[in-house]
Amino acid sequence: MGVKIFLSVLMLLIPRIGFAQDYLVELIEEHYKEQMIVGGGELKLYHSWQVKTEYGDKLLVIVGDDHKYRDWLRHLTMNHKIFLVKIPDGGADRFKYDMAVLVNVQQIHSVWEKNWKCKKCRHGLPPSEFPDQGIPQKNAQGA
Repeated sequence: MGVKIFLSVLMLLIPRIGFAQDYLVELIEEHYKEQMIVGGGELKLYHSWQVKTEYGDKLLVIVGDDHKYRDWLRHLTMNHKIFLVKIPDGGADRFKYDMAVLVNVQQIHSVWEKNWKCKKCRHGLPPSEFPDQGIPQKNAQGA
C-alpha cells in the first residue's frame, strides 16, 4: 500500500519539474556584430539584447545557428519592443538570478504590443538571493 501512495505522489510531482517557463521582456538595446573568420569562411557572430524583465535588467546573449530566424527577429526589433522568451527546463533560476543569460535565438518570440504589456518589468539588478526552498517558518508566537 505504501508503494502505491509513494508512486502516486511521485507521478504528481514529476510533471511540475519538467515545464519550460516563459518570460516577458522589454527590449532596451540590441548589440550585434558579425565578422568573417579569415581562411575558414565562417561567420563569427556576437548578438545580445539588453532587456527589462520582472526580475530586473538582463543581458540576453543570443546564440544559435538559425540565421534566417535571427535576421527576421532583428528586423522585428525596429517596430517591436516586447518579446516572449521561452527558458528551457532547469533554466528558470538562472534567468531570475543571473545578469547575463544565454538564450537560443529560436526561444525568442515577438509579441503584439497593443495586447501585451510588460507591466511587471523593472530596471535594476536581479534578486540577490535564491528563494527559500524549505517549509515556511512560523512566527515567534506560534501562529
